[in-house]
Amino acid sequence: MDILETSKILSDENALKIIAATQKAPCTAQELSDELKTPLAGTYKKIKELEQNGFIAPLDRKLTSYGKRVTRYTSRVRGFFVEFYNNELRITLEMDHDECPIRLSWNPLLGN
Repeated sequence: MDILETSKILSDENALKIIAATQKAPCTAQELSDELKTPLAGTYKKIKELEQNGFIAPLDRKLTSYGKRVTRYTSRVRGFFVEFYNNELRITLEMDHDECPIRLSWNPLLGN
């Protein structure tokens, strides 16, 4: 997990809204699009980014009244903390699949 990419995702308003919505209850892309009032294509793009980085995961596929199967997504994030202290960016993620938090840090002066 790259700390700069992670911080970028966690500072994106729509990404946070998707993480929050899927923490409450599993949601389909259409449900998220309706709730966020964003285009469905943009919602799918954000879902893909969040899924690739491990923040959400597909839970199941449900059958709609139209006979189409749609994926419901659930958040894997329990909580996170972002801090910048003493020239160091730190992110602590608490994820459902981990027994202990993931801790990422980056010092721009050292480039690590």
